Amino acid sequence: MSTNEIIAELPRLSLPELERLDAKVHELLQRKPQPSGRNWGDAMSSLAGTVDGLPADYASNHDHYLHGAPKR
Repeated sequence: MSTNEIIAELPRLSLPELERLDAKVHELLQRKPQPSGRNWGDAMSSLAGTVDGLPADYASNHDHYLHGAPKR
């Protein structure tokens, strides 16, 4: 469920449900992030090659595809 879908559901909740939700959100915000044991580069490398349908030259020309810069 996306953030927008969750937000769209909020008006349908009762006051007790909203209070429980508020408490849970605050609980989650107080948690300290748990390190995954992987560094940023390893995490990004695990995503490499997982998207289908990109142009063959996307890696070398991503600025062109994202921002309209001249191709390399």
